[in-house]
Amino acid sequence: MQLWPIWHGGVNQLGGVFINGRPLPHVVRQRIVEFAQRGVRPCEISRRLRVSHGCVSKILARYNETGSIRPGVIGGSKPKVATPRVVQMILSLKLTNPTMFAWEIRDRLLLERVCDHDSVPSISSLLLSASPSPHPLITGLLTPSLLHHCNH
Repeated sequence: MQLWPIWHGGVNQLGGVFINGRPLPHVVRQRIVEFAQRGVRPCEISRRLRVSHGCVSKILARYNETGSIRPGVIGGSKPKVATPRVVQMILSLKLTNPTMFAWEIRDRLLLERVCDHDSVPSISSLLLSASPSPHPLITGLLTPSLLHHCNH
């Protein structure tokens, strides 16, 4: 009987060691940026450090975009917080058409440019906001994420 190994890593095609699902060590990230700043091409950095070209490109893109070499958050998603304008639009749509589907609300928010694809509330959060209640404007409409923004 073979037990699942504790170390879930491997060796990439370049001979570099990695651990699945874990970010590249800070020191290696730093060297990638240093090489790039000296004019070394990403494919050469990849060979020298034995890191995949995709990984090198991703780290350099993040560095160019944010100035940071820190890895992104592992797992989960960023909470989306609705602006007062989004909340107002949802309220208005639900008042004028209480049977409107969550996906229809989403589509209207996008169509009327109240939100973009990165900021539009998820269908699941819109479904939560549409749960039946005695007073939908208070208890059924404002989800915790919508309330969070209204209170800040």
